[in-house]
Amino acid sequence: MSVERRRSGARWYVVLRAIILVGIVAYLAWRIVAGWPAIRSVSVRWSALELVGAFLLAAAAFPCLIAGWLILLRRAGYYRRRHLRAYVRIWWVSYVYRWVPGKVLLLVERARMGSGVGIPPPAGAALAVIETIIAVLAAAWVSVLALLLYVEQPGRLMWAVGVVSIVALFVLPVVFRAICRLSFVARRFPDLATVALGPRDVLVALPAFLLHYVFLGLSLFLCARGVQDLSWTQAAGIIGAFALSQGVGLVIMIAPAGLGVREGVLGLQLAAVMPAGVAEAVAIGARAWFTLVELISFGVVLLLTPRRRAAAPPATRRGEGDTGSDPGRDGS
Repeated sequence: MSVERRRSGARWYVVLRAIILVGIVAYLAWRIVAGWPAIRSVSVRWSALELVGAFLLAAAAFPCLIAGWLILLRRAGYYRRRHLRAYVRIWWVSYVYRWVPGKVLLLVERARMGSGVGIPPPAGAALAVIETIIAVLAAAWVSVLALLLYVEQPGRLMWAVGVVSIVALFVLPVVFRAICRLSFVARRFPDLATVALGPRDVLVALPAFLLHYVFLGLSLFLCARGVQDLSWTQAAGIIGAFALSQGVGLVIMIAPAGLGVREGVLGLQLAAVMPAGVAEAVAIGARAWFTLVELISFGVVLLLTPRRRAAAPPATRRGEGDTGSDPGRDGS
């Protein structure tokens, strides 16, 4: 492909992204304006206890994602206990780059910084992709709870989504391993074979991602109780609605960190339990709330995890040395 074609494609990408974002923002603005009377009638009545609980839950959600990545590192054989603080810094710094559309820089930073602690760049980038796939899978499972906002006993549909998710749990690793075995992939990226994780590896990491969405959804529920009368029986539905918005945001990579997309999906779901205008305001407020918690957490991590100055030699996998304290994957 010529340089001119690549530049033209990049320009069209920027234009398309701008149109989509403007459309989403306009939709959200229209929903808020249409529901402004309902918004003005809302009286904020947050309690200190609920706000503290919401903050702690949100703050605890991000370490869940870090734990999921560390589990994947361990199963792939690249985890070394002495690098734990460096791993936390690597994850957080690269995670911030998800605000760049396409998440390309997230992969680049994960690969670049991971090489400093012995993770081969192709393996580091591949693990980030696997992490995202598992996050989407976990969001799909938790989002089933959103059905409780519309029907009291969504049994059959919940079973259907569960079966599809379980099938995906086994199919995705098989597909990834098949890609790694392709001759041109194996020649160009031989390190990818080391992260061809199986269904059991994915299953071990999955609970950490599930907890991430549950914690954030509960945090949202506690915040929403301050502007709308909500019973605890509605908590599961709101957790599911939040997970659904997060999953859609992960899939639509054209939006930076799902900006606009997540708010639109979340507001649409919350309208089942509160006025539409209030629902959109809560969805936008949720973005601000979680961004604030994220920035505070990121700042704490930067203070507690100093930057590494020297690159480490490539990590050896199990059976190749340096395995006395941290075994890699168990061959499953």
